Amino acid sequence: MMERAPLRKPKLYFDAGASPSHVTFDDGKDQRRNLPWMHYVEARWDYAEPDTIKIEIGDWLVVVRGHNLAPLFLAIEEHSLARVRAQPELQADREHEADTFAVEIRFMKPAANPFGKKPPGQLELETG
Repeated sequence: MMERAPLRKPKLYFDAGASPSHVTFDDGKDQRRNLPWMHYVEARWDYAEPDTIKIEIGDWLVVVRGHNLAPLFLAIEEHSLARVRAQPELQADREHEADTFAVEIRFMKPAANPFGKKPPGQLELETG
């Protein structure tokens, strides 16, 4: 007979708070970036890539690859995420199967829009 691991509440390996003004992304190896929520543009979580969230904030595209990302995406949607750190060592331990954690965080510059998209909040009206 196989021994079952005791059930426990899934752990969230990120910090959230009530209306933080900034969010910190730590890649766990080279750098940590603290970015203001007021520069948040969007977050994308594609069904084709369920282990990756892309967040555009300020001059950065932050790519978070991880495990069980629904609670993390919810914290981003609500602007309650305060900090998240990549912890790749957790993916090898079956004890963390139900947990939410980042495996990798990358910082990139967003691709230039070839159509000259205006920043959010700016409308271009034709005055004829």
